[in-house]
Amino acid sequence: MSHHNILTSSEDQYLVTIRQISEEGDNAVIPIPKIAAALDVQPVSVNHMVKKLAESGYVNYIPYKGVELTAEGRSISNTILRHRRMWEVFLVKALKMGIEEADVLACQLEHITSEDVANRLSTFLEDPAVCFHGKPIYPAKDQGQRIPSVALSAMKVGKVFQVVNVDGAENVQVFLTDAGIFPGTRGSIIAANGSGNFLVETDQGEQVTVTKDIADTILVEEQNV
Repeated sequence: MSHHNILTSSEDQYLVTIRQISEEGDNAVIPIPKIAAALDVQPVSVNHMVKKLAESGYVNYIPYKGVELTAEGRSISNTILRHRRMWEVFLVKALKMGIEEADVLACQLEHITSEDVANRLSTFLEDPAVCFHGKPIYPAKDQGQRIPSVALSAMKVGKVFQVVNVDGAENVQVFLTDAGIFPGTRGSIIAANGSGNFLVETDQGEQVTVTKDIADTILVEEQNV
């Protein structure tokens, strides 16, 4: 039986919350008040749970600074988020549910998903790299690390990619979303010119021309066809 199987739902929630905060760019020690705010609980409750998780080897507690996940804690939280985010993609893509509605249901399904089911789901969805919230879908433990993300402007003509994130201004994101380019989209650059413009075709057959400045804001992963 894995450690994940013997964790309570509350312990799961704490590990996932710490991991999600670290995804926002705060990969160092996470302050207790930041965890408390994210969970809408009192800091004293966080302190109690953190000490319990530290005793079990899932986090390192650093007095007066906060906590960080251990390798085991990160592995568990990555697995939980992998399950949640793949279900979100399935529910939105295959069942046409709204993103927020899908996220609520995915949070319930993550707890009853075996690794075998998760791997089958990943294969069915063609191994998505991100969910519809633009968050990473972590690989299975035996899949190793993913190919590093790069700006769309660095992709060669003809290469297939999947959008990981869009970091442009709001009007740029609206433009790209309307054009069918958002986290989770697969596509390819079918042409580029000397002015730095790129002609992109999505897996839905949409074609759009983007400038280099916009292409610089689109983070993608190259896909093996």
